[in-house]
Amino acid sequence: MTFLFWLFATQALGAEPPLVRAEQQFDALEFDAAAASFLEALEGPGTRVERLQAWRGLALARAFMGQRQEAQEAFEVLLLLEPSAQVKDSLGPKVQVPFRAARAAMEGQRPTLTVTRLPDGRVSAVLEQPRKVATEVMVAVRLPGAAGFSAAVGSPSGPVSVKAPPARAVEAYAVARDAGGLVLFEQGSPRAPLRLEATEHLPAAVASARDAATFPTAETVVEEAPRGALWPYVVGGVGLAAAGVVLGVVLTRPEALALPAADRTERLP
Repeated sequence: MTFLFWLFATQALGAEPPLVRAEQQFDALEFDAAAASFLEALEGPGTRVERLQAWRGLALARAFMGQRQEAQEAFEVLLLLEPSAQVKDSLGPKVQVPFRAARAAMEGQRPTLTVTRLPDGRVSAVLEQPRKVATEVMVAVRLPGAAGFSAAVGSPSGPVSVKAPPARAVEAYAVARDAGGLVLFEQGSPRAPLRLEATEHLPAAVASARDAATFPTAETVVEEAPRGALWPYVVGGVGLAAAGVVLGVVLTRPEALALPAADRTERLP
């Protein structure tokens, strides 16, 4: 809904979406203007396909301007999100050199989103990402059966945590978003949350008496939101440690994706 509103607003004002404008500028060989428009597109709403298209276009524009380091950095983010990404040999060394350097730098690199239950009951989330692409992490917690989640948002390096009663099992999920609000990585979801067991065991009466003091107030409760475009993931491991219950996700290559043609540069001299 947010993306549709944004698209309608830009059309109503007679303005083209930044990604459309960027591709037109790229086709016209206006690489400096195209790079600025691709960056603008990355700051606004969009789908995962559009994000990949924008990162690819940004990398190519910078490569054609001779900005080898900047092009490599953009290619690295592209490969982080789409490890199977390729560029055509016909684009020449201006593109191939930074792309191959990016591929070598990102070999074996994968982001990891971790949700941890701490001894005091808090649920904590941390994102480790080889290159900065997600700009915020949100972790949300509720007691099983509750209508909404209590959430906290913070820096990806975290930890971002939410209070929860240590003597009660809880349900939780965590997401990492980019500057435009697109969910790139996730662990669990509002409709399929993780279950984290209690970290201490108390009689039921005592546990109930402590809930009001340890669980966040209703003011912090957020409603379940639509999942939107989410990154496919594989559970990398579940461990029980002295500090609590830790669930880790190693994000892996998504399903094969047919991207719209972002480079049309075979016409270049």
